[in-house]
Amino acid sequence: MYLEEKYPENPLLPQDLQKRALNYQAANIVASNIQPFQNLAVVNYIEEKLGADERLSWAQHHIRKGLVALEKLLEGHASKYATGDEVALADLFLAPQIGSAKRFNLDLADFPLMKRLNDAYSEVPAFQNAIPGKQPDA
Repeated sequence: MYLEEKYPENPLLPQDLQKRALNYQAANIVASNIQPFQNLAVVNYIEEKLGADERLSWAQHHIRKGLVALEKLLEGHASKYATGDEVALADLFLAPQIGSAKRFNLDLADFPLMKRLNDAYSEVPAFQNAIPGKQPDA
């Protein structure tokens, strides 16, 4: 991973192999099982073919399914952040995904761990500076 090699003084992967595996698993759930289904091109196609209500339903279904899996995966492992007391790779995937869940009107009350992590991310300036509304090209 580029960031691991470029900035070894700020590792994104824990030394503990179990926590490292959890980070890979969480990142994979977001990257492979949630994000592709909420991608703008996909949800716009769903809307074009089936209507606006189906667009929202489609996105919510896939996001919910992924967040259920993430809650289960991280249960008993999360601390301040997804896999410990330091921001790690999983958090870099979870923070924007939780933001997307909110954008698609998914109630985080059903996902207490995701809600708690979102609250923690809101206190990290780097996460706040990365939100789409603060990006000039978003």
